[in-house]
Amino acid sequence: MKRHAETIHRLFVTQMKRSIIILFLITCTLILRAQQPVWDKEECSARIINAEAAYQAGLFINCIKTLENALGSCTFSRKEKELVLELLAKAYVETGDQDNADETIHRLLTNYPNYELKEAGNPELFNRLVKRYNIHPLFTLGAKNTANWLRHKTTKVYSVLDGLDYSQPLDESSYWFTYYGMAEYEFVDGISINADVMFFLSSYFRNFYKDPGFKLSYWEHDGFIEFPFYLKKYFHITRNVLGYASAGAGVFYMWKARGNVTLEYTSADIITGKNADFEGGLYNMDLLPMKNRLTGQWNAGVGFGYKIKNLRMFLDARYLGCTGSFTAPEKSDLFPELKNDFFYIDQEMKINQFELGATISYTLFNSVKRIHK
Repeated sequence: MKRHAETIHRLFVTQMKRSIIILFLITCTLILRAQQPVWDKEECSARIINAEAAYQAGLFINCIKTLENALGSCTFSRKEKELVLELLAKAYVETGDQDNADETIHRLLTNYPNYELKEAGNPELFNRLVKRYNIHPLFTLGAKNTANWLRHKTTKVYSVLDGLDYSQPLDESSYWFTYYGMAEYEFVDGISINADVMFFLSSYFRNFYKDPGFKLSYWEHDGFIEFPFYLKKYFHITRNVLGYASAGAGVFYMWKARGNVTLEYTSADIITGKNADFEGGLYNMDLLPMKNRLTGQWNAGVGFGYKIKNLRMFLDARYLGCTGSFTAPEKSDLFPELKNDFFYIDQEMKINQFELGATISYTLFNSVKRIHK
């Protein structure tokens, strides 16, 4: 017991020593930082002017010292800091200090991945060092606004009454507008993996008539969440104009299925076999147990757009097709009243979509890598 207590005591003392050392180092750093002079905006601007004058006069060491001091003592705007790092890298190149020049260029491009190299008037080595880096968007988030043409495609017809044609086409809406989000990871320059999250509702209507006196109507409102995943290949037309082609697969999840049915027939009806008059309905039925809630989908698309620094704007066209039926007629026995009393059964159906729209996205992180030759 005593030995165990001594071990705990030693561990406690060791941990306390480490904490004190870390606290001491942090304090020293803060003290040294506080002792470093902080220049006002006018003085910082003057230092940049002096450094530029020194560079033009060939006083590269003076230029370097001025800029290094300014980086430690000034709070520059983004534009000013980009200028300072560019000038510092050029000065290092002129003194033959390629290591510091390369390190400064890496710092420049990491902080300003959209830096535009203007080769005229630069040292040749500076231009070569900048060109050794490959820069492209790494992680991007965006939003899409699309017009979506959705169609329910019947793949297999099921029947309850022999004398009734259950293959009649559906009535459905023509198109609708929707918004949804997307994320993009460009793991290689020009090739990315993408994921969208789409929420949408759909409705369809089925009406059956048989003279004399038989009328069956069914309508359903469904809700889906769609997760398209796809690869995208970019084609750079100019520096700022680009197109793309995409293809992939995804998940199609059904979270809502509400059905309604009404039935009318008379004693003169010839297909039900019932010598009676009937009028009735079932409303707002939860039919999810009778559906395949999870199916697959494939997608293919193209787009054309414009890039301004980290902002991208595209016009898109895409087709999305289901790989399986979201309805499950084989599960109709789960709701026997619908089948036996109202003579209704689902068809096997897929949902296919065509969409036209626009995407706006913003790159949060860029990849800056040196090309090893």
